Amino acid sequence: MSISRRAERAFVEAAKLAWKSFQAVNTRLPEGKPFQPKWAPRPLLKSYERTRPPLGFPRETDSLCPTCVKEVRNAIIRGERDLQDLVTGHPGEIKAMLLEEDGKIIMRKTCEKHGTFEDVISIDPDFTRRIESLFPGRDFKTVGDELVHRHGSSNIKYGRGTVMTIDLTNRCNMMCNPCFMDANQVGYVHEPTLDDLKEILDRSISFKPRRQLALLFSGGEPTVAPTFLPIMRYATEIGYYANMAATNGIRFAQDPEFAFEAYDATLNTAYLQFDGVGNEANSHRHIGNLFDVKLQAIENLAKAGISITLVVTIVNGINN
Repeated sequence: MSISRRAERAFVEAAKLAWKSFQAVNTRLPEGKPFQPKWAPRPLLKSYERTRPPLGFPRETDSLCPTCVKEVRNAIIRGERDLQDLVTGHPGEIKAMLLEEDGKIIMRKTCEKHGTFEDVISIDPDFTRRIESLFPGRDFKTVGDELVHRHGSSNIKYGRGTVMTIDLTNRCNMMCNPCFMDANQVGYVHEPTLDDLKEILDRSISFKPRRQLALLFSGGEPTVAPTFLPIMRYATEIGYYANMAATNGIRFAQDPEFAFEAYDATLNTAYLQFDGVGNEANSHRHIGNLFDVKLQAIENLAKAGISITLVVTIVNGINN
């Protein structure tokens, strides 16, 4: 074992000992007056006041039939079903089992109409158990969100997500397969106006708890939307502390000045699509020099002061 690795392990053990010592003293002290930060609807919850869902394996959970969901979505697009059916009709909702089999965590579920589906959730059960063990318990119940969270069974009941994702457009300057948004392939353009987006953000800060106010702008490709720069400025004005963009990087590679404009508009981080090293590793994206484009985008983003997180899409048979 290297010296640095031994030092790291020693530091970890020392930190564990210090924490146990602190807890031994802390648990013997009388509880002080509960603290209530501005973002919370009431004083912070103690660990023993928090509830927890069932964890571990095996366990039952709620899920969706992927085929039912597609059928309902397409029927709504064709005008054969009402959009409200997604809220009140519970389409595709089924039970699923999370199981540990053959060194993996899998989800197995059966739809009466479309049969059984099985997905791999984790290839490292011990790591998954470790992550679940760190769950601190449910957050506050949301307060004042009646006009925001009207999503039927999918309603957020506790707290809020750490990052709010907003799709600025379903247009894109690439034609990838797979694409979770089916960008450029659905036969219509969905692109909220700046006023639409401002209304969404205004509603998002109208209820508590209100911590972790970070935004991820996505798409399609968010940088092709005319609202990309102005909506980031507005988000910062109303109190969002971090703006991020899920991007393929083409716009940033083509135009170095655009990276500086995005930085001035308060873009903090680019979640950059990056499927591997070399153009061959990116050939399934159907742009021959895409890796070179990524390198140029990284260079331009870095010069502008925007941090970069590389995001890999794992595709069976290509880079899995």
